[in-house]
Amino acid sequence: MLNRHPSAGWCSVVLVFPLLCGSVASGQTQSEQKRTARLAQAASDAPAESAVPVRGPKYLNLRYDEDFSYLDGSEGSYTSDYFDAIKNINLGDDWRLSLGGEFRFDLESETNKAFGSTEPANDTFTIYRYLLHADVKYRDLFRVFVQGVVVHDEGRDLAPRGSDENILDIQQLFFDVRPLGEDNALTLRVGRQELQYGKQRFVSPLDWAAVRRRFDGVKLFWSNESWNVDAFYAKPVPVQRRQNDQFNEDFDFYGVYSTYKAIARHTLDFYFFGIDNVGNPTNPNGKAGDVSRYTLGSRFQGRTGPVDYEAELAGQWGKAAGDTIQAWSLSILSGYTFAIPSKVRLGLGFDWATGDDDPTDGSVGTFDQMFPLGHAYFGYLDLVGRQNITAANVNVSGWFVPKKVKGTMTYHTYWLSDSEDALYNAGGGAGRRDATGSSGRDVGSELDLTVVWKLDTHSKFLFGYSHFWSGDFVANTGPGEDADLFYMQYQMKF
Repeated sequence: MLNRHPSAGWCSVVLVFPLLCGSVASGQTQSEQKRTARLAQAASDAPAESAVPVRGPKYLNLRYDEDFSYLDGSEGSYTSDYFDAIKNINLGDDWRLSLGGEFRFDLESETNKAFGSTEPANDTFTIYRYLLHADVKYRDLFRVFVQGVVVHDEGRDLAPRGSDENILDIQQLFFDVRPLGEDNALTLRVGRQELQYGKQRFVSPLDWAAVRRRFDGVKLFWSNESWNVDAFYAKPVPVQRRQNDQFNEDFDFYGVYSTYKAIARHTLDFYFFGIDNVGNPTNPNGKAGDVSRYTLGSRFQGRTGPVDYEAELAGQWGKAAGDTIQAWSLSILSGYTFAIPSKVRLGLGFDWATGDDDPTDGSVGTFDQMFPLGHAYFGYLDLVGRQNITAANVNVSGWFVPKKVKGTMTYHTYWLSDSEDALYNAGGGAGRRDATGSSGRDVGSELDLTVVWKLDTHSKFLFGYSHFWSGDFVANTGPGEDADLFYMQYQMKF
């Protein structure tokens, strides 16, 4: 076993975290048995001297899911990394500490993001994001995860976006405990946390934003070889640019999400989400009042040979300011990956979300997208969201340099599902609307070009350009200038 000791610079963290965690009775026999088994497995998996070790650092979108326990193995059973010294630090008595973080720099230049209705037309700015976390674990029984965030923007000419600045705040702070013992996978999580489900159509940390989305809440989760099951109750935590972030006490978000994974190369998800909002929001019919909205859905995805495919269907019901909610969303996509070194994939996608055709009939037909990663499906300009929209796209991607440089081109076309309802952006905000429906349904089209250059395990560059061609609906409801976005992003994780 490798013994890893913190340097003097980590001493304060080492002293503080055991106090936060409280005293836990030491049961080393069971833990040592597990660690011995891991070491034996690592020894049996250790490659020959001429082979390249396959284990190494893997950085995930949800940083708290990262696992560095492979560092308990012998030298040569994993790929060494210069950040190994701050991962899986042995604090003694079965305590482990991992430190990590991220730096991200964004340069964005956008033109006519409001179709020419704001001045100046162009806005070029930079955003800096810093994240730092500590993860302390006692065996598989208890852990505390804390993550701090600093985000600031520079050079804006137009009004700043709400999520582009957050000075020295708590991004996440939660504890996990296995109430039935470490041999039972049932885990309780309490505190500020990020949530992510499925392909992030409805619940996403929204990594594209400078300040990632998070919630204050409680989650109970369990898994085995065939199932993952989560149940949660949470309140969203909006960004306060100059103050400490606090949860929205008027907004309750809860649900159950399950994934069946016993079918080879396929998964099947079932989920229920509930929202209760007593903050007097305005519904798509223009009425203000409380909202109780429920979403029931399922998602199927898989791969057969070179063909991948996915379908997701969700329905909504409830009440919004006294109006009855009846709404639907459907997504279908498929792709074919050619057996050539560059791994070229050709894909097609279709998305549909209902709108409302009559603001006076006492019903709301506009689908609510909840907490999505919108631009992954509707374009990087973020002009279109999953509400009152019918969209199709064709995309092609491939590796210019294997495992190093990847390019993607996507062409989207958009139509309103109901011409009397509004065009909603990626944040769910209502924009242009013609209640008569006479402006038509043709919203426009968008071309997205991206190149990802992976420098190494820790860092990458993202370059992108997007152009939006305005359709008849946009031109008939106000200024209809085409929109452009150029962006460059550098991200480094450790």
